Amino acid sequence: MPSNEQPSDRCGYSPDITLVHESIPETACYRPVWGDRDYCVWHAKETGKSIEDLKELKPEPKEHIDGAYLKEATLRNVSWFKDVSLINADFTRADLRAVNLSNADMRLTTFEGTTAIYTDFSGGNLEGAIISETDLRSAKLVDAQLNGAIFSNVYVNRDTDFGEYSIYEKEKEIAPRTLYETHPLQAAAWVYRELQEIYHDNSLPTLTQSSYQQEKDVRRRLAWDEREYGHAIKYELSRWVMLYGTSPYRILAVSAAFILLCGFLYPLIGGVQIVSGERTITYTFERSQTISLWWIGEVLFRSIYFSVITFSTLGYGNLQPVGPWTQLLSGIEAILGSLFAALLVFVLARSVTW
Repeated sequence: MPSNEQPSDRCGYSPDITLVHESIPETACYRPVWGDRDYCVWHAKETGKSIEDLKELKPEPKEHIDGAYLKEATLRNVSWFKDVSLINADFTRADLRAVNLSNADMRLTTFEGTTAIYTDFSGGNLEGAIISETDLRSAKLVDAQLNGAIFSNVYVNRDTDFGEYSIYEKEKEIAPRTLYETHPLQAAAWVYRELQEIYHDNSLPTLTQSSYQQEKDVRRRLAWDEREYGHAIKYELSRWVMLYGTSPYRILAVSAAFILLCGFLYPLIGGVQIVSGERTITYTFERSQTISLWWIGEVLFRSIYFSVITFSTLGYGNLQPVGPWTQLLSGIEAILGSLFAALLVFVLARSVTW
């Protein structure tokens, strides 16, 4: 609204403080009014502005044009907005193809039906922005602050670059302060969750899975940072056993490692025995001073074989654990074997949903 303290030939526009965050200072525009309008060319409520309309009052770096009204504006290849403050601006149905918006402050800005192909948002602050029905194919959003940004029906492709990691994952000393005063890792988790939905909606399964893994990894680190040890241990187990439910190969690798570990432990804590008629052979390393290489190989072969059939719950019955510790370990191995088999089925079934 115009300010009474501004000359009549000046814009005087100041964003409605109820529409912006309390941490954002209110500024009044001192640009000349546009023709017979009430506001300057940036704030006049007129759709379809062109480069010719705006270029005479193009902003300088660090300048504020908060609340700019640019509905249906045609601004292809413009580089004016680099390092500019565009808080609460309106780019509804604007043509922003190949526009440079790097390092711009675009908090709470609206992009609805906007064309932003090849647009550079890198290093920009888009916290709280509404980005709906917007074409971001081949756009660049590396190190963009996206906490609280709402993405809806956004179009991306493999060339849309959100960066390898969220900017909020940087060390605490250099991680940006978020608009909503949340923990930086919580902000990073929000970003990865939004990226999952974007990639899923655009049929990019590999990127969807990658964002899911990054979200879970951030939540794991957040749990340790906030001393929620129960959640932290749960995330650690999920990470190492099945990569947060995304890797059947990791389950198979962990299963194989556990089978071998138990196979090496059995001869040391009691051994296993085979009964053939009236003959009983116990495979153990109890008399280490008389052990030959042939006997070591025989014992390990039988123990690992016993470990395999125990883990897979086959239980042929030709081999039996000897002693309480061996029986306890074999019982634990059988339970974990059933659990790992269920996890493998779960992960394989889930892989088709990415």
